Amino acid sequence: MKQKNEEVLGIDIGGTHMRFGLVNNGCNLRCFESISTREVFQPGYAPIVRLTECIQNYCDKNMQGALPAAVSIGFPSTISKDRMVVMQTPNIPCIPDDFPIVEELQARLHIPVFINRDVNYLLLFDQQDLALQDRDCVVAVYFGTGIGNAVLLNGKLLLGRNGVAAELGHVPIYGNDRLCGCGNKGCIETLVSGIAMEKLQEQNFADTHISQLFALHRNSLPMRQFVEGMAEAVATEINLFDPDCVVLGGGLLQMEGFPYDALELAIHEHTRKPYPEKNLKISYSRPNQKNGVIGAGIYAHKRLADASYL
Repeated sequence: MKQKNEEVLGIDIGGTHMRFGLVNNGCNLRCFESISTREVFQPGYAPIVRLTECIQNYCDKNMQGALPAAVSIGFPSTISKDRMVVMQTPNIPCIPDDFPIVEELQARLHIPVFINRDVNYLLLFDQQDLALQDRDCVVAVYFGTGIGNAVLLNGKLLLGRNGVAAELGHVPIYGNDRLCGCGNKGCIETLVSGIAMEKLQEQNFADTHISQLFALHRNSLPMRQFVEGMAEAVATEINLFDPDCVVLGGGLLQMEGFPYDALELAIHEHTRKPYPEKNLKISYSRPNQKNGVIGAGIYAHKRLADASYL
């Protein structure tokens, strides 16, 4: 391949689609593309081989065979603290556990490769998009297939001792015996997430398409309880961190008829009084499939500028 340039390739891996784009240091995106995740991670093929081929094909098409300055990939996974290994991806079985992707991909591409949790990339995008760079503590909760959670403290992503901090979706709830994809029982995302909503729909609204649950049934008891559970999850995060701002997003909040007012009212109800409830600031992530790709680019440029930034 030809000499690399100053753009980075951001990749956002979801359960259904993988999204690609070239991001410059000004966070401008070009050549955005989306393909099926299953097309890349096909059974019977080595994941690293398929991912390498996919990246090379993208560069051949959009960069005339040149390489980006780096590749930055967001996974819906737990990631090792050194940001080298994808440890577990419960909702995408075709991605193997303990996958040493950085070492293997760098050996094939000969450029820097960075990985992180996809929600961390979303928060990096939202931090800039919502002009939150000067805030000491920002937390984000994204309700999608599971519950995505990310925390920024003093401008740095919270990692924790093992690199797996900010797993709000796996906070256990007393009396909940549902089995979670992580292997534990009782996780809150078994009650309030896209996966939980599928079960709710099957049990209560079998004749309604899941996309219309809020539009048609938001005042029903099951849906009101669901939103209450979402609020309790968010309030738990707020009560723990007392953040300058909480960012909310994800596919569930983008559903037709979603009751934002009811969610905010319940969040305030469950947040500790008088503070942090009294001056609680809630912002919403701008719905766009490109957010995670741009966030991946932001992270890569931070890593290229400062090797200690994880």
